[in-house]
Amino acid sequence: MLKVELKKTIDESYPIEIGSQILGKAKKYIQKATKAKKLLIVTNETVYKLYYAKLVASLDGFEIEKVLLKDGEKYKNISSLQKIWDKALKFKLERKDAIIALGGGVVGDITGFAASTYLRGIDFIQIPTTLLAQVDSSVGGKVAINHPLGKNMLGAFYQPKLVLIDTFTLKSLPLKELKTGLGEVLKYAFIEKSCNCNEGFELCEFLKNNKNSIYNFESIVTENLVTYCCKLKAAVVSQDEKESGLRAILNLGHTIGHAIEKTTDYKKFTHGEAVVLGMLGAFQIAFDKEFIDETYLKEATDLIKQYEIIPKSNLDSKKIAKATIYDKKVVDSKVRFILPVSPYEVDICDTVTQDEIVKAINKIKKIPYSK
Repeated sequence: MLKVELKKTIDESYPIEIGSQILGKAKKYIQKATKAKKLLIVTNETVYKLYYAKLVASLDGFEIEKVLLKDGEKYKNISSLQKIWDKALKFKLERKDAIIALGGGVVGDITGFAASTYLRGIDFIQIPTTLLAQVDSSVGGKVAINHPLGKNMLGAFYQPKLVLIDTFTLKSLPLKELKTGLGEVLKYAFIEKSCNCNEGFELCEFLKNNKNSIYNFESIVTENLVTYCCKLKAAVVSQDEKESGLRAILNLGHTIGHAIEKTTDYKKFTHGEAVVLGMLGAFQIAFDKEFIDETYLKEATDLIKQYEIIPKSNLDSKKIAKATIYDKKVVDSKVRFILPVSPYEVDICDTVTQDEIVKAINKIKKIPYSK
């Protein structure tokens, strides 16, 4: 078990339970985390067919209702949020009860936002079933929905009471979804030194040496990978819960990535694919600004290539550059980029121009995409 230690109060700290085949033991973990008698489980149509029955079978003694959402980033919107609120009211959830997110990042984000606003705050439990959600979005309490003008623009910081990660669920992931999660995994490798975790993982080396094991879902390797990333995320969140400083480093690749998603209406690329393109852009900007040398630029690019997750793209560089203006990290009308400054270390930079963004995107378009 890991723990996200928050500085404000001990009560707001929470455990991350990681293991294979632990979904069927959910009851014991949930009973430790909340005093709820009623549980509202929010999931999507795909995950419902795979894991809902197994989860519910382990929850005898609880009153249970469900909300089924449609699958996809475009459904992370006010309509889906309204659906959860409506069911919570009809189910007569009380403040001592809990809402569970069973699914990927979209389900987790919407469910957490619903929990943060229903009765001004109700217990919330994350049970992530995708690699992206397990290594990133389920930990840290960022909850949100999208707005037509930008991704995750409407949301809150609202921490779960428990994150329950069953790595066995990753075996049902389509290859495309596994790769989208690996986009976030690679991000952690490139920011590891900046996380101030003091664990000495050397995640880049782990990734270089374990590609086949990761793609084959070897149990121990998968658990180690998820644990490494969660430790790094927990370390950052523990130091900076609400992104007043250090936590911004978790957005490496996301400034351009979110702009790519927005300008393609969340239809052309998965989140991880967009982040991969965004990271390649960030490395190129850092190289052009002489923050990093050619050796590190090549090392990072080669590792991304090794995992075969660079999508085929025909990016509109000017349109994407313009869309970065709506990034959440904008301060005093300046877009703040997270850029590499040395191996596995990043920093905030607010001097990136529109021309530099365009130039970087035009360069990454020339990088061969994965077949």
